[in-house]
Amino acid sequence: MMTLSPQTNAEIRQASKSIKVAHSPDSDDAFMFYALDGGKIPLEGFEFKLASDEISKLNDLALKGQDEYQILALSFATLFELENEYELMPSGCSFAGKDYGPRLVTTKDGLLRFKNNESGIKIAVPGKNTSAFLMTQIFLKENYNCEFEYLFCSYDEVFDLIKEKKVDASLLIHESQLKYKDLGYELIVDLGVWWYEKTNGLNMPLGCNAIKKDLEEANIAKLNKLLKDSILWGKENFEETMDYARKFAKNDLDDTNAAKYLDMYVNDTTVELKEDDYKSIELLRKYFKQLG
Repeated sequence: MMTLSPQTNAEIRQASKSIKVAHSPDSDDAFMFYALDGGKIPLEGFEFKLASDEISKLNDLALKGQDEYQILALSFATLFELENEYELMPSGCSFAGKDYGPRLVTTKDGLLRFKNNESGIKIAVPGKNTSAFLMTQIFLKENYNCEFEYLFCSYDEVFDLIKEKKVDASLLIHESQLKYKDLGYELIVDLGVWWYEKTNGLNMPLGCNAIKKDLEEANIAKLNKLLKDSILWGKENFEETMDYARKFAKNDLDDTNAAKYLDMYVNDTTVELKEDDYKSIELLRKYFKQLG
């Protein structure tokens, strides 16, 4: 019987499949990939190279036809435009809940302008192609008979723009959702709550991980499983994974609120999409097509 000689390190490296991933600096996105980045689970011959940038820039990168990353964090609103190129990964999605989601906030004076249905209200929006902005447009169209203006910005500028009176309201995504009360702002709508009530109990789709369709089907299946395993490992080793994830987020959340945020956005849906989650995605897709 012929005995196979052990592989050399060079051969092992050559056999390894290099996968480039880009996720947002949001702590729940970083949380999902820690076990892969740190080699905490068997990697099935894959080597992962991670990068991070804000979701609006990743959306733009995908829309421009990028080929650098095989796995990319995208807003559902962007994925709807790119479904010929990207496949939705069933693990690693972020959904709002029945009592939380992206929030539209303003000052006391701004709240009065909304109540008076005044036109020309300017809203700071962290990313044109985000699901949160898509949902904002749906909400405003159904609840107000006036025209709004939008200032597209970085997610970490939303409070400064209100404070400097450059906008009348701001759309909050990421960890900023937990900070607006402490800063004295007024809530116009919690879009997660609004969508849940509007759809009779469906959670609002926000972001996902998408994988390039030009990969082999067998590798796509393996990578889907690895991402799920990474999320499960993170949940089982929460404190260690949270310490890693918090390094990516630019916020001043204390330990309690940092853990609260991860509990909100790393949940059963994040582990793997359920039937109702797919229903909610399909409904949001219909609205996306209607807005055109």
